[in-house]
This record gives sequence, C-alpha cells and structure tokens, in this order.
Amino acid sequence: MDVSDRSRARVEERLSRLDAEFGSPAVTQTTFEVDEESYERAVERSRDGQLDVHAIVRDEDGAVMLREGDGEWMLPRGQTRPDEDLETAAKRIVRDAAGVDCTVTDAVRATISGVRNGDDESAETVYRLSVVFTAELTEGEGQRGDEAVRWDANPDAVGELV
Repeated sequence: MDVSDRSRARVEERLSRLDAEFGSPAVTQTTFEVDEESYERAVERSRDGQLDVHAIVRDEDGAVMLREGDGEWMLPRGQTRPDEDLETAAKRIVRDAAGVDCTVTDAVRATISGVRNGDDESAETVYRLSVVFTAELTEGEGQRGDEAVRWDANPDAVGELV
C-alpha cells in the first residue's frame, strides 16, 4: 500500500472514530501544494497518525479564547500525540495555549487535506485530517491578564480564524 492509500485509510479510520465519539461533523476537502520540506513533514505526521486539532473555547459570557502565535491571534491548535484520543488532545492543546481547562462539547468540522509536493509532480498525494472542536472554559477566568491570550466577544472572530 502506498503513502496515498495509507494516509487516506488513516483519515477514514479517524473520521469513523470521530463519528462514534461526537457524531458526524461537517466534512470538507481541499488540496494544496507545498514545498519539499513541508511535504515530508506531512508524510511523517501521517505516518505517525497525527491529526491537526483546533479548539473554539468560549467563556461563561460567550467570548472566544485566542492566543498569540507567529505575530497573529489564533484559536488554540496543535497535533495529536501517538495513541492520544481527540478529546484528550483538544484539552491538552487548550491547557498548553492558555493554562486553562475546558470541556469539549462537540466536533463541528473536519477537513481532509490532500497535500501535494509542489517540487515533485510524481510524488503521491498525502492526506491529513484537521478537526475543529467547540469547548467551554471550566476553570474561572483563566489567564485573562496574560498578554499571549485574549478573549474576543465578536462572534465574527471565529469565522475568520477557522
């Protein structure tokens, strides 16, 4: 089985698990080209079974938690670890981003990405899965004073970030 078939099978298996745990989120698919180094990273992450996880965390007032990264404000995001279930990964990523705990409430979207090597047209497409979860803050105010975390009450902020 080649890298394309293996990665596609892993994505399908993870989607089945996601469906069993959270129901069927909306699923979209996209394809894009990356440079050789990014392609090799995608192949390696696929081999390890890693998924990309994003978390939309709301506080008791409905504001969305954003963290600073690479000079911009973004939702907490990261990759699963080997043998880590999706809910545990989402909670860990939020804790790492802001030092707060959350309760995962739903999986709202999954994106299957076909990653192509823009430097080598003969390289097979590798497939990756990214899942967006919603969550609620479970511990008080969190790090509202931390400069690396902010809470945005603008409901349009989420649409722009995922």
